[in-house]
Amino acid sequence: MKSPAHILIIDDDDDLRDALTLYLKNHFKKVRSLAEVEAINQSITSDEPDLVLLDMNFQQGRNDGKEGLYWLSHIKEMRPHIMVVLITAYADIDLAIAALKNGASDFIIKPWENKKLLASLLRAYELKDTKRKLKSFQGKQDKDGEQLAQLLLNSSCDEASKALLRQAEKVAGTDASILIGGENGSGKSLLAQFIHLHSPRKHAPFVQVDLGAIPENLFESELFGHKRGAFTDAKEDRPGLVQSAEGGTLFLDEIGNCSLIHQQKLLRLIQDQSYQIPGSAEVQHADLRIISASNANLQAQVEAGSFRQDLLYRINTIELHCLALRERRKDLHYLSAYFLGNFNRRYQRKLVLSEKQYQEIHKYPWPGNIRELAHSIERAVILSENGSFDGTICSGLTRQKSDEDQLSLELSLAEIESRHIQRVLDYYQGNMSKTAAHLGINRNTLYRKINKDQ
Repeated sequence: MKSPAHILIIDDDDDLRDALTLYLKNHFKKVRSLAEVEAINQSITSDEPDLVLLDMNFQQGRNDGKEGLYWLSHIKEMRPHIMVVLITAYADIDLAIAALKNGASDFIIKPWENKKLLASLLRAYELKDTKRKLKSFQGKQDKDGEQLAQLLLNSSCDEASKALLRQAEKVAGTDASILIGGENGSGKSLLAQFIHLHSPRKHAPFVQVDLGAIPENLFESELFGHKRGAFTDAKEDRPGLVQSAEGGTLFLDEIGNCSLIHQQKLLRLIQDQSYQIPGSAEVQHADLRIISASNANLQAQVEAGSFRQDLLYRINTIELHCLALRERRKDLHYLSAYFLGNFNRRYQRKLVLSEKQYQEIHKYPWPGNIRELAHSIERAVILSENGSFDGTICSGLTRQKSDEDQLSLELSLAEIESRHIQRVLDYYQGNMSKTAAHLGINRNTLYRKINKDQ
């Protein structure tokens, strides 16, 4: 069955373009191609493609990818909802990172395997569809959000979990700064959304920003926006995430990863509700509620000199702590059933877990918490046949004692880390997002670590 997506291929190589068109027509409802990138404006305006497969180099002899990055930005400015997958003959991690930062959904290197290319395009279309549904959901956030929040409150079996949600509901009615602690994958962002949906600001935006994923040189621009001419590539005014959250809630995830210089900027925002847009001398005033989260011990970072004491005082008026999944085992059955239903609908499967598999889920310690549980059940759903899955739910995550796992004492910490990253990468079949999530780091950090080992 063909995907309903409309694909636009932009490449100056006639043979490659024809081969791609011929292959993709078997899998997508509509496929068009362009040889001249300059014709992109008319094509995008008249045809409204869902996905663009864009070459990164058009001029002969060029391999720096700057043309591709330029046209990527151009497409996203014209039609932000169009998903762009970039293709190039040159494997360059820095180029891949730049492409992803500029809004590309994926980065494909020539020559590629058709199946991997197809999977990348289908993922991009699924992401586009998810964003469309999310936008629709946000439009009716009041009604559905209340139902979601109430579902969370009523469905938890663990008394400690219920106590946490009741406490969150109580403080949600205030504008007090909240700090949420807890291990990676334990549900900190979900708790922040729960608080937002129970607050007087629930009809306004909820904006989440992973502070650990923002490069140092882009921090102020991402958070506060910038004025035209503020720096070399600032060709027009751009609003920041603070402005996007105006009237609502700004969720600062992994605030412990913020540098001391940027902590000063955050302190001013939280303390005075004011900030300056790069390129402007005018002081802006913000009306928003700030919720912060960290998986690190911020007090220990204060003592080590890497986190400001005054900022910690400002963000932790109220402290909440998300329990690790191993500390709330009574919730395992409900959460498993919840993810099972979601992924069955997404992948059009009818998987039913056996009693033995539920027992396995309850015995496993889940070091990756809720995120790991979701990934494990998603994998089982994908691999299921005729409503059943014969494998072990936690097989890829449970460490088996083998010769390979008996690490030599001669290995350095860097070598152990490199081996572990490769093992997780292999398990997720090269999926960088899932690998980063499982390791508890962001994609940029993962790219840097992989590039360092090469």
